[in-house]
Amino acid sequence: MFDLLPIVLPILITDIINPVLLAAVIFSLGSRKPFVNSVFILLGWFLLYFAAGIAIALGLDAVIELLANPRPIDFYIEIAIGLLLLWLGLSMIFKKKPKQKKPQYDDAAALSPLKAFWMGALINIIGLPFALPYFAVIDQILKADLDWVPSLTVLLIYNLLYVLPFASLLLIRIFYREKSDAIFSKINSVMERIADVLMPFILIGIGGFLIADAIFFFVKGTPLF
Repeated sequence: MFDLLPIVLPILITDIINPVLLAAVIFSLGSRKPFVNSVFILLGWFLLYFAAGIAIALGLDAVIELLANPRPIDFYIEIAIGLLLLWLGLSMIFKKKPKQKKPQYDDAAALSPLKAFWMGALINIIGLPFALPYFAVIDQILKADLDWVPSLTVLLIYNLLYVLPFASLLLIRIFYREKSDAIFSKINSVMERIADVLMPFILIGIGGFLIADAIFFFVKGTPLF
């Protein structure tokens, strides 16, 4: 089990660079119940990610078989997803900017622990198809041919280590309570600028690739990827 650590830890570092979860935790720390809500966001994320890891591990062979023998219907679905991503990316580029920026934490004030839990689970579900490092970790666990208890243990440790850096934001809130709003505001503003510039082009790029992959399949009889 411990032989996996040199392989898993670098993948974890790659996987942990998650601006969406970071933004969600910072958002929750601006609510009326900052500590409880941020814990519930991380709990929702953690439970969904861990359960999804188990499900992926159990169905990985079926996924590999599907990728090795794709059906036409899979590429029709791929085109639909690609068009949706293109629409989202283009709408983000051409949307009208609001004249006045909404005050930070206005929406966060109404956040409840239950809403926070579902927010953590929902953003995990949305990003799960693109969690390639997580797929790589599961593949390494399966290749190690461990019993189910150590396999689940490695997966559990991975998920705990994943949420640990985000949980550390709570310490900033505790020890720098007066300055934390300014700190989180700066982090949010930087992330918003990065997201405004990069996210539309990432969505357009992924959508364009999916559409090209499907077209290539229908024309050449084999997908690009």
